[in-house]
Amino acid sequence: MSNPESHGVEDYLEAIYELQEEGERVVQARISRRLGVTRASVSEQVARLQKMRLVESNARAITLTPHGFAVAEDAVRKHRLAERFLTDVLKMPWHLAHQEANRFQSGITAEIEGRMLSVLGEPATCPHGNPIPGTGATIDPTLQPLKDFVAGETVELVRLLEDVELDTDAMRYFEEHALVPGARITIVDVGPDGTMSLAVGDTKSSLGPKLTDNLWVRPAIRKARAK
Repeated sequence: MSNPESHGVEDYLEAIYELQEEGERVVQARISRRLGVTRASVSEQVARLQKMRLVESNARAITLTPHGFAVAEDAVRKHRLAERFLTDVLKMPWHLAHQEANRFQSGITAEIEGRMLSVLGEPATCPHGNPIPGTGATIDPTLQPLKDFVAGETVELVRLLEDVELDTDAMRYFEEHALVPGARITIVDVGPDGTMSLAVGDTKSSLGPKLTDNLWVRPAIRKARAK
């Protein structure tokens, strides 16, 4: 577990926002897993957020108040914009963008944000395919996890869930094997344990079900044959 003191108010609000965005019911156990902190730390911080009127909590779920949602959305927007700036402008390796954006985003003022958007050409998503709040981009509700498909099918990778972005080794593997948004992935084989053998062009890879559950895709559109 990481040091709970290293996670501030915005970290918790971002985690709640992202879990809601992914369609998850937000409970303390899920926040604990997302942030890598103890349940006791989550309980303490959620109580603090309630006193600040940023969240509401009951036996069923934790939800953002309107004010909490606005604060969380602003933090998520800056984070995803920072990721895009780091990869597109500073040419930082794709797999390091999430980690470095956590450090970078706190210095983004409204003036800097506007200039970043202009330089980047008003991007709709972060480099990992997640929508940047405020751009009008939304998550396609027809997307499915890669693990739901079968051998012989070809899909287009659209987005990676935030959970897997926290795993730098997995992200490096994805980058090295061309498993990035926009990639056309052919499912070569699926083992009895759910492990998938994949191909992106001539690049081969193999992923277990925990990872394929975090890659969200849609059936690839057949390319028209040249006449």
